[in-house]
Amino acid sequence: MKRMRKPPAPVQDLGDIRVLTINQRRFVVGLTWQTIRAQRNPMKEIRRVGKERGLDLVAVRRSDSIQAGFAPKTRLRLRGTYSLTVALATLLEGCCIAVVSLGEGPDGTVQYTLIGKTERGGIHPWSDKVYSSDLLRQTLIDLRGELRGSKGTLEVPVYGDPAVAGVTAPLDLDAVLAPKHLSKDFRLRPLTWGMTRGQLMAVATVTVVALAGLVYWHHVESEREAAARAVLQREMARQAELNKQARYKAALAAFRHPWVEQPSVGSFVGQCQQMLDRIPLSIAGWMTVTVVCSQGDVSVQSIRRTNSAATTADYVAAVKKLFGVTPLFSFADTNHASFSLAQTQKPEGDDPMVPADERLMLFISRFQSLNVDLAVSAVAIKDVKQNSEGEDLPLQDWQEYQFSAETDVPPRDIFAGGDFTGIRLSQVTVAINTSDGSVRYKISGSLYGKR
Repeated sequence: MKRMRKPPAPVQDLGDIRVLTINQRRFVVGLTWQTIRAQRNPMKEIRRVGKERGLDLVAVRRSDSIQAGFAPKTRLRLRGTYSLTVALATLLEGCCIAVVSLGEGPDGTVQYTLIGKTERGGIHPWSDKVYSSDLLRQTLIDLRGELRGSKGTLEVPVYGDPAVAGVTAPLDLDAVLAPKHLSKDFRLRPLTWGMTRGQLMAVATVTVVALAGLVYWHHVESEREAAARAVLQREMARQAELNKQARYKAALAAFRHPWVEQPSVGSFVGQCQQMLDRIPLSIAGWMTVTVVCSQGDVSVQSIRRTNSAATTADYVAAVKKLFGVTPLFSFADTNHASFSLAQTQKPEGDDPMVPADERLMLFISRFQSLNVDLAVSAVAIKDVKQNSEGEDLPLQDWQEYQFSAETDVPPRDIFAGGDFTGIRLSQVTVAINTSDGSVRYKISGSLYGKR
């Protein structure tokens, strides 16, 4: 069993408190530290210890255990100050020692305080005491041995003034204890809620002034009350009208024409044709069978022929080389793979409003002239004529019809040379028959017109 080394004799007696000012912040040295065993309610145990010993303030350090550093009642004003030991033990990394000079003592010798931080973050019992310069070097040697324990090779840096014997690394207190690094957890806390006589007198004075102010305020408010009510009523009426207008505008914004941000038919078909021209019918022996063109991307599906020597690896490498994207392939069906290419289409903006029936008649006639069957369905309009306040709301001013068609005629021929305002395409699917080379097109979109 490891023999506990006897701690060196510190210079100060119990309760000797020093205060250092660093970056215009006050730091306390000389607290009496104790490990708190209670885990469920440690502050209750800390207050009990403080009351039994007549102590005033406490600093709390939480690491692998809970430690409390007590300050006795003193003429020094310690409320609002920081514990130097807690601050350095928190801000310095790993197991280490910090050496801080306290200046000259009464006998003219330079005095120091030590902060020893254990490997688990705790504060060593030799910390936060005052040591004379003639004891410092041996104390540092002994403290490093205490911190190493059974780990003889554990590195324990000693931070401080490099001119001090035993210090291995410089310590810039102004930088380490910069205000931005300080936490409220470093502050000393009062152990009781009691106040001094001066504090009680100050509270009583403030209370009297507050009561006098309250009486005066009540008197002034009673005179202003009638005028304030009239102003409030006018303001409420004005605000109600503003709210009414805002609700109407919000309802109107919900009826923004949905086709404004979509590309025209010509732009959509032209962009899709450009993308289709880039896609080979065969990629590393895999056959392109389906190309789906939508407003945001183009999706390509490929298959591997039966008894083909083409491999998935060859397909993936070829797609990456051609388009810079990585295909998806199926573990369940290794003969199918796909990839997508992103595309951006320019919005067409708003179109002139023409009666929907008139526009629909011309559109259907266009497909009839090409002997292409067109399926059309009207999108139901759900009018809300009044809101919960009983106010009239704007109504949707357009009618939407959704259409779809399947044909052998290419979209560029269907939509060639005509005026297709009020028409928006949502998807064009190109299905390629690898057996005979025939192509089948599926077209879907919406037609908009005045209600």
